[in-house]
Amino acid sequence: MGAVRRTAAVALLLALASPAPRSAAQPKGDPPAELLERAAQLTRRGALDEAIRLLEAAVGVRPDDAEALLLLGSALSLVPRRGEAVRALLRAMELRPDDARVHATAGMALARLAEQDAALEVFRRAVALDPELGEAHLNLALILASREDFEPASEHMATALSLESEPGKLARLRFLNGKLQAERGQLEVAVEEYRHSIALAPLRGDAHLALGVALKRLLREDEALPVFRKAVDLLPEEPSARYQLALELQRRGDHSAAAEQFRKAHELQPDNRSTVYNLARSLHQSGRAEEALPYRELLATMVEQRDRARESELHTAKLHGEAVRLDRQGRYAEALERYRAVLRIEPLNSVARRNLALVLCRLGRWAEGIAELEAILRSDPGDLEAARTLAIAIDQAKQAGSPADRASPPLR
Repeated sequence: MGAVRRTAAVALLLALASPAPRSAAQPKGDPPAELLERAAQLTRRGALDEAIRLLEAAVGVRPDDAEALLLLGSALSLVPRRGEAVRALLRAMELRPDDARVHATAGMALARLAEQDAALEVFRRAVALDPELGEAHLNLALILASREDFEPASEHMATALSLESEPGKLARLRFLNGKLQAERGQLEVAVEEYRHSIALAPLRGDAHLALGVALKRLLREDEALPVFRKAVDLLPEEPSARYQLALELQRRGDHSAAAEQFRKAHELQPDNRSTVYNLARSLHQSGRAEEALPYRELLATMVEQRDRARESELHTAKLHGEAVRLDRQGRYAEALERYRAVLRIEPLNSVARRNLALVLCRLGRWAEGIAELEAILRSDPGDLEAARTLAIAIDQAKQAGSPADRASPPLR
């Protein structure tokens, strides 16, 4: 899917590079502001189907209304209906090429669709149009940081910080900057950013937890312990806060207190093997071997399940490799059976499913292959490779004259 998303992003960027001429003015009789505000409220409440119906009707009447298109694209990106969302967002930007807010909103929707390349370009346009658009600088920083492009990420984050004055929002930015600095290994800077965030918003449990982890990484455990305690007070339902506090208590030899925190972390996240291991260990170290026994047995079961899952993955990978080899050798009937075996184990394996469809077409079983490709696209409309293959399959089926079983040229 990564290649598919990159392909979609490149296509979008090419389109963005040559925007359509801007409309001189919005058409008369635009949807009233009340209608758009209602659609925006429905989107915020999560009533997406209703919001989309309302916006589609508005755009149907006035196809060049940039605000309606922008809201429609944003709502569609939450469903998600990728192709329709991208088209609506692109049209909104074509209609308002000089509107930084439109680009920033479109960038958010594109990022939500995992169109990171396109989102990056759109956010860059937004800040070029309006250098004081703090949220766009922030989103640029986050995308760049996710790519480990830390220097420009830090520059955009610094700009976002300089443009914000509201304490609550500034606390969030300080926290995010702390995460960014921790990612790039600047732990001392991260600690200061987390402290700034906490000073602005003392009840931010995530900032306390991140601060404790940074202090621990700096081997400042004495400072970390009270911070972890505060994180647990603020985030009693967060298993990672309980786990980090328990690890610190365990390190100090307070195994009884550690066991209670590990137990609560396990209740909140039952499938975490590290928690189960450390819970059993702390119970044993505190002289409660009988209590530790069921957790040791649970850990053994979890490890066995993990090993079985790995064996299954290896078996599936082997089957898939055999199928590809047989496919390349032109042994299509044998390849078909291998692909089916893969899909019996992993029904959602999109690559194996697409390959199976290709083999059906290569066997001349056009109707089955085309039906399989159409089913893939119903479940994932953004699969451009399946769409490309479907177009070729339909064309070759027409050339073959009918979907009758007979030898056919290989689809590539």
